[in-house]
Amino acid sequence: MQRRRFFRVALATTGLALTASLGTPALAADEFPTRPIRLIVPYGAGGVTDQVTRALADAAGRELGQSIVVENKPGVSGTLGATQMATTEPDGYTLSMAPVVIFRLPHVQKMRYDPLKDLTYISMIADYNFAVAVKKDAKWQTMQELIAEAKANKKGISYGTTGIYGSQHLTISELARVSQSNWTHVPYKGDAEAITALLSGSSDVAVLSNTLLPYVQGGQMRVLATLSEKRAADFPNAPTLKEIGYPVWSNSPFGIVGPANMKPAVVKRLDEAFRNALKDPKFLNVTRQYGMVSNYMNPEQYTAYAQKAFKSEGEIIARLAEAMKNQ
Repeated sequence: MQRRRFFRVALATTGLALTASLGTPALAADEFPTRPIRLIVPYGAGGVTDQVTRALADAAGRELGQSIVVENKPGVSGTLGATQMATTEPDGYTLSMAPVVIFRLPHVQKMRYDPLKDLTYISMIADYNFAVAVKKDAKWQTMQELIAEAKANKKGISYGTTGIYGSQHLTISELARVSQSNWTHVPYKGDAEAITALLSGSSDVAVLSNTLLPYVQGGQMRVLATLSEKRAADFPNAPTLKEIGYPVWSNSPFGIVGPANMKPAVVKRLDEAFRNALKDPKFLNVTRQYGMVSNYMNPEQYTAYAQKAFKSEGEIIARLAEAMKNQ
């Protein structure tokens, strides 16, 4: 008995020593993260995407026990984060916020990332709501009047958005097609630039998210319509484009992605943190302020969505190209 007990103790001691010297994959995954995480926001500072992502990062960081540092990288219509993921180490310490345009732009031009091969889909977060706004003293009182002006004026109505081929750009392009009206797109790096352009008179219209809300509440702007399928709670008096007779609306979700080939245990840990962050009171306050609609998906659901979105966005781009060719 004593001899057997000796061998059992010796074997256990040897196993503990080996574990201590080599480590185990399970232990490494359980310990993640051991240092701060970097989260790229592919838009300028101060806009709705930036502010919502910072609130999300703060709440998720508390869940993880490590800070999540937000880094703004505006440009290329919100795809610079996805581009960086294609060359980033898949250790979970560099992530990106991903707008729906990451599925769209590869159908338009050659990109340095493949949305189906170079990314790990971690958590879908929410949907944007977009509105068509003009200055308070603009001559157009309704969206119908604005569209009538766009039909009559060959120069067209100039409208600012956060980037070419973004959801706002494609939705107004589709409106131009179905209403046979003229619109001139002016892309900016972020909401703040587009708002400044509208207020200074550089553009006629701003088509943006609920970043507009404080300016509307302050009497500097008026909202003529929303691009959502149903009326937005923050702009209850503004009709949708569907309501005024045009079958056009925008669906623009965003989520958190990382590089391809991330460890499943790390993806699970991050997804749990972001999912729990969606319940954080401070985060909920920010999303309510900017009219965000929660649209959580787990990694499996988000991956399936990405595959469908890549195909459907290609079809939208093909229709837009055909419409522009026939103009």
